[in-house]
Order: sequence, then C-alpha cells, then structure tokens
Amino acid sequence: FGITINQISLTALIIALGLLVDNAIVVVESILVKREHGKDAVTAAVEAGLELKTPLLVSSLTTVAAFMPIGLAKSAVGEYTADIFYVVGIALLTSWVMAMTFVPMLSTVALKTPATNGDASEPFAGRWYGYYRDILGTALRCRIRFLLIIVLLFTLAMGGMTQVRQEFIAPSEDPVFSAKLELPLGTSIESSQSIIADVDNFIEETYFAPETGEPLVRNWLTFIGEGGPRFQLSLNPPNPNPANTFLVANTLDGKDVVEVIAGIEQYVRENHPDLAAQVKRLDNGPPVDYPIIVRISGNDIDTLYRLADRVAEFLYGQPQVASAQNSWGLQTKKLSVSVDQELARRAGVTSEDVAYSLQAGLTGIELTQYREDDELIPVTLRTVAADRQDFSKLDGLSVYSQSTGNNVPLKQVADVALVFEPGIIERRDRDRTLSLNVQLRPEATAAEVVAILKPWLAEAALEWPAGHGYEIGGETESSGDANASIAAELPMAGMVILLLLVGQFNSLRRPAIILSTIPLGLIGVTFGLLIANSTFGFFTILGVISLSGIIINNAIVLLDRIAIEITEYGRSQADAIMNACQQRLRPILLTTATTVLGMTPLLWGGTAMFKPMAITIIFGLAFATALTLLVVPVLYAMFFRVSFADR
Repeated sequence: FGITINQISLTALIIALGLLVDNAIVVVESILVKREHGKDAVTAAVEAGLELKTPLLVSSLTTVAAFMPIGLAKSAVGEYTADIFYVVGIALLTSWVMAMTFVPMLSTVALKTPATNGDASEPFAGRWYGYYRDILGTALRCRIRFLLIIVLLFTLAMGGMTQVRQEFIAPSEDPVFSAKLELPLGTSIESSQSIIADVDNFIEETYFAPETGEPLVRNWLTFIGEGGPRFQLSLNPPNPNPANTFLVANTLDGKDVVEVIAGIEQYVRENHPDLAAQVKRLDNGPPVDYPIIVRISGNDIDTLYRLADRVAEFLYGQPQVASAQNSWGLQTKKLSVSVDQELARRAGVTSEDVAYSLQAGLTGIELTQYREDDELIPVTLRTVAADRQDFSKLDGLSVYSQSTGNNVPLKQVADVALVFEPGIIERRDRDRTLSLNVQLRPEATAAEVVAILKPWLAEAALEWPAGHGYEIGGETESSGDANASIAAELPMAGMVILLLLVGQFNSLRRPAIILSTIPLGLIGVTFGLLIANSTFGFFTILGVISLSGIIINNAIVLLDRIAIEITEYGRSQADAIMNACQQRLRPILLTTATTVLGMTPLLWGGTAMFKPMAITIIFGLAFATALTLLVVPVLYAMFFRVSFADR
C-alpha cells in the first residue's frame, strides 16, 4: 500500500501488537472451553470459528473505525499520523482472517488439553472466579449505588483532568538542537558575521573545548544569511536574509541539550540584546515556530507598535515567559523622498527620473562588466562615499531629465526627509498584522500562559481603537486545528461504529450500553496522566481514540456471549449474564494484558512524543476492563429489566 517504515508506522505496529492477538485469544479460549466440555479437537475448532466469526469481525471493524478520524483528518497533523489508521486497520483485519483459519487449524494439533466428560457441575470453580462472582453479584443487586459511584469517579476524573499539564506534541529527545538568530532587518551581512562569530566563539570555549570540565557539544554548523537545508520534516528554517542566521548543533548526550540551550540564550541576552535567539530542540510533529504568537491587526502602524508594547509588557511580567519578540522589529531610519508633481512637470522631470538619479547617486548603477580571466567584474557608477553618507548633500543631488536632457537639483522638485519606519510590514488576511513571538522558559507550557493571557487580552482589547483586534497563534492554534480536524471526522466514525453495532445485535439498547461505557475509560486516563506526571496533548487524544476501540471490542464479545447463552442454551437472562461474564472473564483479561504489555515499549523505551499515548492506553484500559466486566452487565440488567433481588 506504499506505507513506509517510519516513526509513526512503527508506533502503529506496536499498537497493533497488543490488539491483533485479541481475536486469536478469544478463539483459542472458546476452543479450550469446548474441548473441556467433551468436544473433539476438530469439532471444537469449527464450532468456535462459526460462533465467533461475526462478533470478532464486527469488533475488529469497530476498532478500525475508531482510528478512522486519524486517517481522514484534513490537517498537517492528520497527514503526519495517518499511517496509524492504515497500519492498525491492515493488522486487525489480517488477524481476524488468521483467527478464523490458521488458529483453529493449529489448535487441532498444538492444543493438547485433555477432553473431559462435560458434566462438571461448576465449570468456573477457581478462586478468582469466586471473587469475581461475588463482586458482580453485589454490583447487580445494588446497581443504582454502583452506577452512582461510577458517575462520581467520572466527575472526579473530569475535575482532575484540569490539573494535567497540556502540551501539543513533546519535542524530540535526540542530542540535537537548532537556533534561529535574527538581527534587526536591514543589518548587513558583515555585521551578522561579526556577531555570529562571537556566538560561535562562546560555544567553542564553553561547550566544545572548555578549559575545565567535559565538553558537551560534539559539533555545530552555522548558516549566515540563509536558513540551511531542511534536513528534517518538522524543521522550518528562516528565510534567506543578511540579518538571519540558522545554527544546528549536536551534543554528546540528549540530556545536555537543556543546559547548552540555556547557556546560549543567556549569553545572547547579556551580550547581544539586539539579537533575537530562538534556541530549541527539534520538533517531533509538524513545525510550530513559537509556542505562543500574539497577532495584533489594524491599519495604523504607530497604534500597532503601541499596542504591541503593552502586550509585551504584560507578557514579560509572567514568570513563564522568556522573551516576546516583535516580528516587525524596531523601526529603522529610512530616506523619504516626496516628489512635488506640479514642480516636477514644470522642470520636465518624472518620478522615474528622480528614482533613477537617486539609485545612481546612492546605490549605484551597473554600466558594464569587465572580464578578467574567467571572472566578470561589474563596473558601477555612483557618487563618492562622502556624498552618500552626508544627508545634507542630498538636496543638491542632480536629477537628470531623460526627456529634456537637463539637470535639476533634487531640492527643486522633491522634499527629502529622514523618517523612522518598520523594516517590514506583514499582512494576514490582507490586514496589517504585527506579531509577538513568545518564547517560554523550560518546563513552562503554552497552555498555562494562554490561560492567563486570554482573559487579559479580552479585557484590554475593549479599550483599543476601532479596527484593531488580536488572535493567539502558535502551539495552541496548531493544537486546536489538529483537534478540530479529528473532531470533524468523529461523526462519520461514530456512525460507522453505530451501524456495525446495530447490524450485529439488531438492537438499539445493546449499542447504547456499549457506547455509554466509552467515556468512562477517561477515569483511568486521568489517573494515569496524574500519576506519571505526563501531559495531555495530541497523542493523548490518539490514545483515547484507540482506547475507545478496545472498550467496544471487549463489550461486543461479552454481549454476544450473553445472547448465545439465551438463544442456544435456553438460560434465563439472569443466568445468562452471570455465565457469559464468567465465560468471557479469562479472554478479556488476557487481551487486556497483551495490549498493556504491547504498550510497554512505548512507555519505557519510546520517545516523549508517544509516552502520553502509552500511558493513556495502559491506565485507561486497566480501568476500562473493570468497566466491561462490571458496568456492561449492570447496564444490561437495567436496560432489559433483569432482577437479581433473590440472588
């Protein structure tokens, strides 16, 4: 299917590792039970396959459908993570085919469990089955109180989720970092080279070859006046400009990156205050230039600068903020030449004549080229340096009229003034937009700063002049766009899951039971994130989606067994619930264990990007298993009015 081996597809394989054995476990467990009840190997294998082919196919398809929003999301993050949907889908559907063919066949040879007479009066006589029966019986008899406890836990979990730190996608842990070093617009390449040489010298003396201590930097490379190559998908180098420099460095260890970044930032801040330094680890997800960007839009340039200064003053008052750089930079000196068109017409001079004469006098005009060996050397006409640098002499600059051939002093046809103007004027949606690029201190997150900034901006904007507004970009904007792109596809995935469940059970109450248990998995998710001091971000949401598919899978297997107990064995609804729950206890616990163990490589050996997803699935599934084994039968008893008062 043209899917490459990459970080995302490998993660999908690890997710699938815990899921694809679920079908085989359920089939083998069913064969084992039938063999223990006197069926021969072939009969047990065939009956188990026929009994489970439809519920396992539906459960596999619903799990795949739970990942559908990831594959269909129309955003950069959706494109980045789409392989999870395809790889998991292929793995699960293949596992269903294997569970219906190869696994039953192999069980006739490899499963050596001796057959019994099938007359055992108590097939679930183990101690753990006894504990489970006691707990399940209590929950079924006290169903209202039990569900109130679950609702209370869910409410506490939702409150606890507000205490979880939010982070869109964790940065890379590789021993690599990059730096964008930007001087004020208009800075010459010679000035940039001089300042960057000083920064290079600091890195060499402090981290590459220090007089004392161990070196921390293996090597580094600077691109002065350009952004350098885009050697990683998530890298977004600066635009070519004499004022811009891009630096890439390799440290000896990933743990050293934080120390080196802090040292470079402090040195630049103390020795080169005009140099805006953005030093950070490489991004794992789609590129996000700055954690927070405050965009202020309006027509009046002076007002935009004034409003930006007020916002920057507030931001610098927050301890989490390291810097807030103005994207337009400081206003720079510019030569303003205002041509008086009436006087110019009388003198026979056009605006083009004025511009051409100014270029000839200040910048210079290339007249011809001189060839020396294999080099072409331009010959440029311009005034002497003393005249170019003396502003007072511009008034006497001769303007040559191309129509009349006469020379006219510049002062006669134009007013010359020295003014301060922005070096660059950016527009967004056709409006002048000045951005404040905010960098945060280590351990600070964009979400906590935005939570403080939003209400302050909303109140401050009430006093702004008409026509001026703001918006907050950066990490929170990227996170919102990514989440919105997935949320837009959730209704389609939900409809597919609902249709599959209704088609499987030919009922609305049973799908309602399954779908009502999905949000309760968040109880374990919140507990796990708080215990592990992890963050809630995009990959946490992917974990929740994965978790919902697994919860649906387990619930389908359990409800299908209840239906089999009623239709094929003629048991009462109460007996069917108790027998089905005990029959599915072992496979559900085993599938949970395999999924949890499948996530441990991401938890212990994976990158920081995938750890929140692993924590979400591990802790969420551990609690969701209890939900499947307790809440599903309790809801079934309520929906179908099954009484357990005499049990």
